Amino acid sequence: SLSLSLSHSLTHSLTHSLTRSLDPGAMTLADTLTGISLDAVATLTGAVGKMMLRHAAVSGNLWFYPFGLFFTAFIDPIFDVAAYSFAAGSVVTACAGLVIVWTVLFAPCFLGEPVTRSRAVAALLIVIGTAGTGAFGTHTEVDRTVDEYITLFTRPEACSYYLFLAATIALLVRLSNRCDDARLRGFYLSAVAGLMAGNTFTTKAAVEMLDCIAETTPCSQSAFTTSWFYVLCLCSLLSSGGSLLLLGYAERSTEALPAITVFEGFLIISGSISGNLVLDEARRQSPQALAGALGSMLSILLGLTVMLKGEWDQLRRDEPSKSPPHTGGPTSAPSPPWGTDRSAGTMV
Repeated sequence: SLSLSLSHSLTHSLTHSLTRSLDPGAMTLADTLTGISLDAVATLTGAVGKMMLRHAAVSGNLWFYPFGLFFTAFIDPIFDVAAYSFAAGSVVTACAGLVIVWTVLFAPCFLGEPVTRSRAVAALLIVIGTAGTGAFGTHTEVDRTVDEYITLFTRPEACSYYLFLAATIALLVRLSNRCDDARLRGFYLSAVAGLMAGNTFTTKAAVEMLDCIAETTPCSQSAFTTSWFYVLCLCSLLSSGGSLLLLGYAERSTEALPAITVFEGFLIISGSISGNLVLDEARRQSPQALAGALGSMLSILLGLTVMLKGEWDQLRRDEPSKSPPHTGGPTSAPSPPWGTDRSAGTMV
């Protein structure tokens, strides 16, 4: 699906680049609005596909798996990649929060999942953070060559981000393995999937390489003649495809509404951070804009915390009804969401 998306983007960018060459800078605001509109369609189809994956898990109707994958792995990327041809990476990634809106609207109707107070508050905080991330993100585009992208991706700031990302994923996987409840394991796996999916800088670079081919001024190096273009496409396929499969696995034990909310929250955070550190978008931002972006990410983190606490409280309320009758022996409380050290019996 990625190759089809890139081909669609190339066809689109022929017209887009020609318009820019006729009147440079005149399409800046229109480009941003067009990119947001395209990503709104992408998020709607993505939300429908993700809810179909959950429906397949709870209903046992396996036909919904290919339908869900069709929407999430085919239709969604076409509009998403096209959006990257118009708007900055941090802005397009921020629009992913619209998936939460669609899920809150449709999950109760199609999946029968309740919108609890904690879920509603968490979704609102994440949507507010999403809007702030988009508002304070960079709205300008910089045309780069293949060598310039490789230089960006190997800077110390970018390498530090890669290490931080790997450590965070390892921590979440550890928490998932130590968690006794399947629903909370799905929560952590959804977070890992979101972190993987948010690293769209490889897609952004590949699309801009294709845009370079469509420019009236010939590129110094064609995208198709360098191995880096294919490496970027492979990384995009692994991150997007792997995250989708992981989310589908998480939704086997976790309801779609919390799973998708967590997925999108971590996607937005990793997308914003990677855009600023790996693509160096922070260099073009004022201190006030960076402070606003930081506040927006804190709002998303607060929403995720509210979501986790609400799901944990619900597990504690559900535990007595699922436990066997008490026979006088010692009772065991459910494990906290951060897991326990099973060898020593102590919290970690």
